[in-house]
Amino acid sequence: MNRFAITLSCLGAALGSDAACAQADNRVESHWRITHAVTAPWAPAASSPNMAQPSWVGRALTFQTKAVRGPGVLTCSHAVIEPTQYPAEGLFQGSLPTPATTAAQALGIMLLPLAGVRLTCDTGMFEFHRVDADTLLLGLDNQVFTLSKAPGALAEANSPEGRVQQLLEAHFKGDMGFTPASTERKQDWLSKGLKHRVALYFAKPVSADEVPVINGDPFTDSQEYPTRFAVNKASVSGSSAEVPVRFADAYRNRSVTYRLVRERGVWRLDDLLYEQGETLQGLLK
Repeated sequence: MNRFAITLSCLGAALGSDAACAQADNRVESHWRITHAVTAPWAPAASSPNMAQPSWVGRALTFQTKAVRGPGVLTCSHAVIEPTQYPAEGLFQGSLPTPATTAAQALGIMLLPLAGVRLTCDTGMFEFHRVDADTLLLGLDNQVFTLSKAPGALAEANSPEGRVQQLLEAHFKGDMGFTPASTERKQDWLSKGLKHRVALYFAKPVSADEVPVINGDPFTDSQEYPTRFAVNKASVSGSSAEVPVRFADAYRNRSVTYRLVRERGVWRLDDLLYEQGETLQGLLK
């Protein structure tokens, strides 16, 4: 991207487009975390929808001077980083199926052309596409990895932000519907009070003709699941904490505040506050 193009993009950001500012910045910050992975849209039809490497989720990726440190082939030397900018047809080394714009939107990409960086090193060539200021996408081995540099992604594991980060990484790995089975997988992150409320909610008899009170995913406040999340800095007061989380896809940004309590020295989710003012505890009653 030339200097004139950067100036125009930053002017767009000044006029109210945060995405334009992210597009203008072709630098790659040092510290990232792989937050989730999905099967790529170009993967063979017979591929499992859960083929993405779970062992890479939660792993760090660090860009150093002429080197990169990360899982597998993402640890390499003799690194050269160059800026990129692609239309939908050029993303992921031209691998998106047609229509490429639709495939890009399914991955949470709306603003095109999309800026990013190309990493060339002794293990290969890798392209990272910046979908917003905190998020990169990497296509590798029929998978698309999401990387984040938001505060939660870089937080200590036992901090409020770190606990929410781990909860959401687990949430994005599996069924995101609100069911007894999906909430059972999250038991380690829920407070005693919230687990009790959830159990009572699912114990209530429900008619097959009735729309449930919670009709969608309460952890992301959505029915159409978002493609990415950013865990922001916590506000802590004694044994309580509030952690704002931003969820996004190609069409919408939404925020949910995660309310945590500290039980026996461990931060656990006790409630969720939505943009409309409702809370998860209130919906569970």
